[in-house]
Amino acid sequence: MVSSTAKLSNATALLSTGEGQGSVPKRVDQEERRQAIAEAVYRLIGERGWQAVTLRDVAGTAGISMGQVQHYFTTKTDMLMFALGHMRDRVLARLERRLAALPQPVALRDQVRATIGVMLPLDEPGRQEAAVNVAFFSAATATPGYAELLRDGYARQVASATAQFTAAAADGLLNEGVDPAREAAALYYLIQGLIGPVLIGQLTPEQALDLVDHQLARIFRP
Repeated sequence: MVSSTAKLSNATALLSTGEGQGSVPKRVDQEERRQAIAEAVYRLIGERGWQAVTLRDVAGTAGISMGQVQHYFTTKTDMLMFALGHMRDRVLARLERRLAALPQPVALRDQVRATIGVMLPLDEPGRQEAAVNVAFFSAATATPGYAELLRDGYARQVASATAQFTAAAADGLLNEGVDPAREAAALYYLIQGLIGPVLIGQLTPEQALDLVDHQLARIFRP
């Protein structure tokens, strides 16, 4: 149906974009250390909340000196902005594994469902990522830089999903009368709205996926 490259590109239409390039092993080693610091940020937020994220506490959690943290990130804001970007890489890696485990070739509807599955807090990695996402969202109400980053990400994701659904409609994959732009936005914000209720136990993962499947049935032909 589609190549593995195209399949991942399609499935990640609900995820934001943007990444840099490395070069030699020394550069890679530095990137690995930055990622390890980001992972410490995630652990702190998941265990103790947003307020626990200080350079000193992150250093302790990562098992390195505060000076080493400051070598890579001069401010808490720099560190948190990198951590938010790295979280997307984690989600993409989990999505690649999930898509590879599906029967091949993977239908578009199943690709979209798999993408939603890694965006929702359905397992422990997903719960940790969702907790970080909620913490950033809360901080963004008082920090313009975070808010701008999140707004840009939302806009890119909805635009990508709209383009994907528009192409699917042209291929006859969507139900009659479906508005690709409206349904792409509705599906994306449904996902965002489900994160909190699943995190606090208002909805089980199964109940959340049932709502997702209901929405997908409205969009896609059987």
